[in-house]
Amino acid sequence: MKLSKFLIIIALLQLGAACSDKYRVDAIDPPAVNISAKSSYYVMLAENGRLGQTHYEQSGKMVSTLITAELEARGATTTTASAVETLSQATEKSKSLGIEYIFQPKILHWEDRATEWSSRPDRITMAYKIFSVPTGELVASTTVSASSKWATFGGDHPQDLVPKTVSDFMNTVAN
Repeated sequence: MKLSKFLIIIALLQLGAACSDKYRVDAIDPPAVNISAKSSYYVMLAENGRLGQTHYEQSGKMVSTLITAELEARGATTTTASAVETLSQATEKSKSLGIEYIFQPKILHWEDRATEWSSRPDRITMAYKIFSVPTGELVASTTVSASSKWATFGGDHPQDLVPKTVSDFMNTVAN
């Protein structure tokens, strides 16, 4: 009887561990001086993610939209790009709008899996960079990876992992 209770408890603990998202931050290069959370940002549109021959349409737009939402929740003023552009194009546009910082997201890995039946988690790896518009200097950057929970009932997607990674990055670089 005691053994069966013990085995049930162990099984429940393992299932609970399988139901949590995992994040790994490689390193955050924080700015020398914290950035005000209420600054103005130009959020560049990330190129769509892909895995092998699979292209995830609109993933870049989803990432930029989620970043904009996180920044605005912190009181920042944002302008989001409507098309993929180079850093120099974003800088020129930001200068003309009087914006202080450029937030440049890059999708390094985007993997949308049918986790509920394959037991393969969704995964993302993102690079985030913040540039000062007046100086053009890189003021903060990080590369972050995240994966979805192993046990899921469907409905999870890579974009569900983005808000936590942006929030953790901004918690380190903005006050």
